[in-house]
This record gives sequence, structure tokens and C-alpha cells, in this order.
Amino acid sequence: MPNKEKLLLKLFQERIPKNFTKQELDTLMIHCGCRKLQGGRGSGIRFYHDKTGRILAFDGPHPGKELYPYQIRMVRKFLADIGEYTEDI
Repeated sequence: MPNKEKLLLKLFQERIPKNFTKQELDTLMIHCGCRKLQGGRGSGIRFYHDKTGRILAFDGPHPGKELYPYQIRMVRKFLADIGEYTEDI
């Protein structure tokens, strides 16, 4: 299983990755202190950050498992906003 630093490097590489999966997102968010929330719409993805109370929510990609570029940008912004990503990584 990839560690937090490897997943952050993959997510924040200069070009938006086209192969970042929902499973990798789940793993990364857990490492960043987030809980996956249940409920909502069928393909919805939601994470709650315990320390800040912020929520990341969007419809999951389908039919594939790879996140779309706009979803990657949302995740990047969320992680930067909650302090889990800095340029030092």
C-alpha cells in the first residue's frame, strides 16, 4: 500500500495525473486525518476532516475508477486548505 508521501507526490505532480484512483484517494484521505462519510447520492464521494471540520464532496467517476481532472483539482485545493500539502513534500 502506498504511503502518504508517495500519494501526495503523485497527486501534486506538475501534470494532473490521469491514473489517480478512488482507492488511492481513500488511502490518502485516511492518512490525512479524514473520515469517509456514508450516505448521499449513489456515486457520491465525501470526506470529513476531523481537525478543521471541512468536507470534500463530489460525484465519483464512473464507469472507471480514475478521478477526473476537475476532481483532482478539488482534492489538491482541499488538502492544501487543511494544511496537509506544502511545497516541501
